[in-house]
Amino acid sequence: MSAAVVVMGIGIALVLALLGATLALAVFRIVRGPTILDRMIGSDMVLTTVLVVIAAAMVIRRDLTAVPVLVVIAATSVFATIAVARAVTPSSDPSDDGTDVTTPERSER
Repeated sequence: MSAAVVVMGIGIALVLALLGATLALAVFRIVRGPTILDRMIGSDMVLTTVLVVIAAAMVIRRDLTAVPVLVVIAATSVFATIAVARAVTPSSDPSDDGTDVTTPERSER
């Protein structure tokens, strides 16, 4: 076994450990909350970590067959973020008092 293979194995193990820690912290943010925006940030981090893991596997294998999967996951993440942002953002309509929005920030009033 050559030294390059050992270094590559150590590098892959280190990257996987860091990505695992990132995933654990993102899941903690989703569970802990307390607001919908905190949970959305955690969800974005989970999806981004999954994207990085799939991309890293593609680099290691030198195979591009998972590119459509990356595109679908990225699009899902973007659309989910936009949907949550639109749901949380107050309306610009003057007749809308915003009382129908149910977020923890609104429930304190």
